[in-house]
Amino acid sequence: MRLLDSPRGEQKEPGMSDSVDFIELEGLRLPVFQGDPGWIPQTDIVLTPATRANLRKILPPLLRGHNLLLVGDAGVGKNALIYYINALRKHPTIRYSFNEDTLPEDLVGSYRIQPGGFVWSDGALSAALRQGATFVADEMNLASPEVLKRFQSVFTERRLQILEGDGSVIEPHRGFSFVATQNPSEGFEGRKPLPREIQKYFTTVYLDPYPDEELVSILAGLYNAIPEDVLRTIVRICRSVEELVVRKKVGTRDLERFHFNLRNLKRLAARLEEQPEHLMLELNDIFIRPFRTEEDRALLRETIEDVLKEDGFASYISKAKRRIEIHVDIEGGRIDIGRARLPLLGSDRQERVERALGNFALVPARLDVAEAVARSLQFKENVLLESDADVEPDAYARFFADLAGLPVHAISLSRGMHTSDVLGGLKPAGRDQVEWVDGPLTDGLRSGGVLLIQGLEAAGPELVEKMNMLMDDARAMSLPAESGESEPLKLKDGAHVFGVKYYRLQKTTPTVSRAFRNRFSAFVVPPVVDAESLRGIIEHALSLEEGEGSSLTTLILQYHVFARTKAEKREIGATRMQPYRYGLTNLLRFVDLVGWAAAEPENLTAEKLREAISEGASIAYINEIGDPPERQMMLQALEKMLDGTDLNTLLREFESVSKKKSLNLKPPVKGKVNWNQEEHWRDATTGKASWNREPQKLKKGININTPETGGSTKEGEDAWYGADTKGNKGAGEPGQGGGAWGYRTEELYKEFLKKRRPLWSYNLGVSLEEFIEIFAPELERVSLDLEHLLDPDVQIRRRHRAEGSRVDARKYLSYLSGKGDDRIFDKTTIRIDEDRLRGVEVLFALNKGRRIFNFEYSVAVLVAIMSAAEILDTHHIAFGAIGYSDLTNQKIDIDLQWHKLIDDTWGPERQNELFHGLAADWHGDTVSEFQILDELSTMFSADAKTRILVMSSDFRGARARVTVEKDLSSRDTRELKEQIDRLESRGIVMLGVGLGPRNLSQALFRHHLSITDVNYTSLPSMLAQEISSLIHRYHEI
Repeated sequence: MRLLDSPRGEQKEPGMSDSVDFIELEGLRLPVFQGDPGWIPQTDIVLTPATRANLRKILPPLLRGHNLLLVGDAGVGKNALIYYINALRKHPTIRYSFNEDTLPEDLVGSYRIQPGGFVWSDGALSAALRQGATFVADEMNLASPEVLKRFQSVFTERRLQILEGDGSVIEPHRGFSFVATQNPSEGFEGRKPLPREIQKYFTTVYLDPYPDEELVSILAGLYNAIPEDVLRTIVRICRSVEELVVRKKVGTRDLERFHFNLRNLKRLAARLEEQPEHLMLELNDIFIRPFRTEEDRALLRETIEDVLKEDGFASYISKAKRRIEIHVDIEGGRIDIGRARLPLLGSDRQERVERALGNFALVPARLDVAEAVARSLQFKENVLLESDADVEPDAYARFFADLAGLPVHAISLSRGMHTSDVLGGLKPAGRDQVEWVDGPLTDGLRSGGVLLIQGLEAAGPELVEKMNMLMDDARAMSLPAESGESEPLKLKDGAHVFGVKYYRLQKTTPTVSRAFRNRFSAFVVPPVVDAESLRGIIEHALSLEEGEGSSLTTLILQYHVFARTKAEKREIGATRMQPYRYGLTNLLRFVDLVGWAAAEPENLTAEKLREAISEGASIAYINEIGDPPERQMMLQALEKMLDGTDLNTLLREFESVSKKKSLNLKPPVKGKVNWNQEEHWRDATTGKASWNREPQKLKKGININTPETGGSTKEGEDAWYGADTKGNKGAGEPGQGGGAWGYRTEELYKEFLKKRRPLWSYNLGVSLEEFIEIFAPELERVSLDLEHLLDPDVQIRRRHRAEGSRVDARKYLSYLSGKGDDRIFDKTTIRIDEDRLRGVEVLFALNKGRRIFNFEYSVAVLVAIMSAAEILDTHHIAFGAIGYSDLTNQKIDIDLQWHKLIDDTWGPERQNELFHGLAADWHGDTVSEFQILDELSTMFSADAKTRILVMSSDFRGARARVTVEKDLSSRDTRELKEQIDRLESRGIVMLGVGLGPRNLSQALFRHHLSITDVNYTSLPSMLAQEISSLIHRYHEI
């Protein structure tokens, strides 16, 4: 980059500086903005070859004033590149995060009320037009296309009429540009492509991902204390983990989507820069803790350790269980939890630490997660806590808030909430006044502290994706125009962001996108189940010291474990659809009831004590059991435990608890805390860290012929990446999608071919298990890419009522003038019609004649139908599959083989039947297909409103002809065309999938696909997209 003076005689544009008019970047001259550009987030950009290539693709259309659409994988730096360019040329930048409930007035502006009357406040887009700023439409494809069409005049004429205001027209100040960003619709759930009528107005630029060598260069530029060989190792580990995710070797049981990229590597490198001794622990936090199952964690641990051994870092692998210690230095103002160090500020830090440790029982089972969270907070990372329903993950956030002396701002999200419920809106303030009132998220940003965002799994993308800007490097959020604030609201220094969600237990329930998840350090919070930790929690709740009241704590612990075990084994609740669950909430309820009885010890006898414990157990566990015999069994078990306990000892312990309750003593600190700084404190690491590496010969890998961006050396035969792979720009091979690294679809077919057995039986020759083993990534990719194509469109319904909470300033202004009614409250709803697809039925009919049978076509059809089945079932669309041929080759009958009936419920058994039906019995003769169409048309149910018949064949009839012309003019073809037209006139939607190079389907079907040996691997995506398009086109409720 160079700074250049304006050449003599060249006319200066408005906004140029007098002293320095231009900067030069990648050989292009960029004008420098005059005046204050406002806030531009700081970015860490290292000019690698890929970065420079991306800049060279962005700068020319940007300087020419084109609308830009930047498409790229999460973490590739779409927003960062714009920030970088504009920071260099000091150009104002206004970013707005789009979501499903984005409305025109959010971008155009609205009226707000001041003491002197109503004042118009520009929205983000209007402000950018007036100022000549770069408007960054972040994740624009998340917004409703109907809303985006409001801004067509900006896309085409560079002007905006303020229909929401006085009707005036904003002409753009020189320098205005419109830059939209989005993740690829392929590979990122919840992302739909922009409709062509909008996308055509944008110069679309795909941003290339960074190959391994450039990732190393980026990390080396940002974290120069780490040796390059270490950086190469962690990049290789990140790639290996991402490959396991892409190949569905890990994460499938979690029903969540994961993504590991440069963001994860930067978090890891920042932690390692001065503390290399924690390499394996940091790798565990970044790459292993986000996963739920022990099987996944074991495989990830093995994969990471293998790379460390191969690269000479085996000494950092520790198998011994580590003891996590807590060290507190009040005078120095710091606390260590294991390897994490957090500051303790303020004169009341001694009381805060005691209160935090007294309110949260830091028992052994909680230390691992507490250390991991503290480490993330140390490096100012967002924290995502995920857990089972029996866990209270928010307790960790409140614990760290207590330690830091920060308020907790809890934001509880739910489906159906409007963005204004979280950010704020115009609300009544007094009898005749209306003013802006902050929502909980905005209030938390202004006040500082801990933002605790709960219910992430319940909220839709209309809320969650709105927080993208807050969660990435910008660390800020733009408020609606009605707030009267044009500058983004920044997260205060020392503030922290916690997200909390519960496990996703079925695919039909919503969850966060992997792009949003990637902005957090995610940790699974396990339930507390070990006896030592449970006993510590009981003692803590009863204000007992360790070992005190052992008979009482043992009785409570034993009954809790007994009840939990009975419920887990379904020895109670076996007939219920939902099993009983007993977790910490039940235990603490039991303890609370016992403690409550102890608080009133008058006339307490052994028998009354027994009754108090029985009542507590009944309320906490037994009363919710619906079956009387099971209830009685649980009561009898408690009685037996009480019979085996010395009630006099129990009574004495109760009196001790009662005394503590009467004195209102604080709960004791659980766990060993080292307060003697001179004896226990460990100094921080200073200076450049040293790394130990074993002197061993490293594996070089194998040389393979890959595109230039992929490099020439790989670390194994499956390590495919580069321009022709799924890792290509987040889009993979043309039309495909994925993460930073991935697999080649063709390689799956080649791998599958190796497992095939001889074809003399006209059977694919593999089992369902082998098929799934090979094609699991492909099936999952197609499902991930396309499952949202069938999602119902978001319907934004404008309504105003005489009651509500959010005031529409325009309606209020009309009301005050006497020209409008009292319906001033905005009750706009974001509606998703979940029943919109009811009545759709799809029938797959496959020509299984031996002429059709070959590896490419038969396997492609198999993968296509199996993946389509998963997508259709997800949306509760009935479907069936049938094969047809002359199995006896006697020209007497046409055999129709049902592989799945339309009204059959999809599940493992049906999946097995469908697979084996499609894989076997390809030995029959081909038939004249016009003879079966009438029969196929009767197989839809009487309730079907939209009937889609998908036929896969070469459509060459019983006997193929020598030339295409003869095939087209044959009797079979003529009859088939007439039958197709007849069925379409009866309302059946016909889709022809032509297999083979002759493409006869084009001449026969209005809707058709042509599959050849060139594109057969794309059939799964093509078929699912075409079916989705037909459903949207023809289905009406």
